[in-house]
Amino acid sequence: MKALVAGIAPLLLIATGAHAQSQTSSRLETRSVAAPAPSAGARVRVMMLRWFTSDVVRAEKFYQAVFGMTTVQRMGEKVRIMMFPGMALPGMILVQSDKPDHLRGSFVAQVSDVNATLQAAAANGGKLLSTRFNQEIDGQQARSSHFEDPDGNVVEVLQMGNSAQ
Repeated sequence: MKALVAGIAPLLLIATGAHAQSQTSSRLETRSVAAPAPSAGARVRVMMLRWFTSDVVRAEKFYQAVFGMTTVQRMGEKVRIMMFPGMALPGMILVQSDKPDHLRGSFVAQVSDVNATLQAAAANGGKLLSTRFNQEIDGQQARSSHFEDPDGNVVEVLQMGNSAQ
């Protein structure tokens, strides 16, 4: 886990809005040419989701209870770095903001049991949305629904296969 956090530390500085020291900062500020898009064969990997909240402690507890996330780093009073079970990327950076309603986000998470996940979300302050989806995808039954976390960020939970109907 320490290697994971050390490996993404430079990204965390960017993602959390922290500023580099003056030499690095001035070098970055003078580059006005956009980098070219990755080639078709290039690998692009999402490292972290940045999630804004009005109460970082409440959000931390919510995502621990609903998805079993682990807090791997606390950066002061207003930032938490969290990872999903298995420490697979992307992780999540929770950032406490005075205006989280202007900075809402959304993501899709594949889960083994949509209904159990929705129940956990509701039991921990989430608001269930009436967005049921049922369809066959690649020969498997797929079901999903959405909920809002306590800050109004939308999460879609997707279940593939017939487990836990």
